[in-house]
Amino acid sequence: MDLAETYYSWAKDLPVVDWHNHLDVAALAADASLGSLYEVWVKADPYKHRAMRICGEPERVITGDAPEAEKWEAWRRTLPKLVGNPLFEWARAELALVGIFNAEAQRRGKRRDSDWIRSLENISLSNWTPSKILRKVNAEVLSPCVGADSDLATKSAKVVPSLRLSAGEEVSVETLERFHAAGCRVADISVDDASSLSSPITRHSSLRLVAAFAAANRWTLLLHLGALRETSARLRAIAGPAGGYAAMRAPVDPVVVAQFLNALESTPNPLGRKGYDPLAAENDTCLPRTILLTLNPEAHAQLAALSGSFTREGSPGHVQLGPAWWWSDHAHGVRDVLEKTAAFGVLSTFVGMTTDSRSILSLARHDWFRRVFCRWVAGKVSCGDFPDDETLLKPLVGAVCYRNAREIFGQSPETDRNRLQSGEKTP
Repeated sequence: MDLAETYYSWAKDLPVVDWHNHLDVAALAADASLGSLYEVWVKADPYKHRAMRICGEPERVITGDAPEAEKWEAWRRTLPKLVGNPLFEWARAELALVGIFNAEAQRRGKRRDSDWIRSLENISLSNWTPSKILRKVNAEVLSPCVGADSDLATKSAKVVPSLRLSAGEEVSVETLERFHAAGCRVADISVDDASSLSSPITRHSSLRLVAAFAAANRWTLLLHLGALRETSARLRAIAGPAGGYAAMRAPVDPVVVAQFLNALESTPNPLGRKGYDPLAAENDTCLPRTILLTLNPEAHAQLAALSGSFTREGSPGHVQLGPAWWWSDHAHGVRDVLEKTAAFGVLSTFVGMTTDSRSILSLARHDWFRRVFCRWVAGKVSCGDFPDDETLLKPLVGAVCYRNAREIFGQSPETDRNRLQSGEKTP
């Protein structure tokens, strides 16, 4: 067994914690049989829609009124053209999840990619339910992001909501408490233009309240920085605000981000201390655990360096560069984030990856990430940059592939729900 396979053997059976995705909470709660492969895998995926447009497919067979059979054929025409795009790599992992693709045979060279693509059919997935998928990937926690007005009812201890807001969006303490009672431990803030973090509106808006609540209740704040959503007015009119046509802004100005984090750290928390050591005065601020996700990879090093500027006793990796996001969530982008985190931060505190996806089949990407990560570690060991020492590397693999992500949620959501139902305060 080579080094990469050895390290992967440590990671492959670990539970999955997907702390940011766009899965349908109602569909997860209903746990009904899944529909066709097209419905589950293609219909709501803006990544695939974008690729189809680039390949010249008409909008009618992407988001238009064409029959499902025509839309499926358009996707099947597109897929073999995507060698080199992460969609192609993910396709193999996602189809292997439901038994359509034999990943082991592929690795042994017994089947060509062109063979399975040619035979790929829009089959029914009626023998699969969300809960069956979750068991297959060994999912421990999923945290779909939903708006402040959403129905938070779920039927699974594995599924807890995260709160999705735009930087200027208002939210009340009552809403935050409602989300907390439902098991929410993540506030997901979209900050397309990072310069807005320095505006008076932001300094006095509900973003400060969200941060204070997050710090007091041991939530994690996700700052999604730098999406350029206003590109093609034509496609926006056709496909809506999340239709796969967004681009990336210039690299995030680290000065603005640092000033915002400093303002939170310098502000006494009006909501008190709930999430950290009550004896530590420095914990009584408005700066929660924060993950910085940047759409532009040129900002990876600058944001990773901030991990040493805003620290918190008892909270490893309190502020850190997040996983390779959106235009960076391919193997090269993953390796770049790992390199920057290792060089400018502390790799053992890194929170791993999350799918950021609308398809439940994308949970297979956790296994894909673990393979990319383990190959990267093996490369470091082979060239002498990392020690060939299991006692050091096995805990590292476990932390990055599972434990650090699990720490986002503290105790199990079911434990928190039971406490709330009995009237006991959640720690």
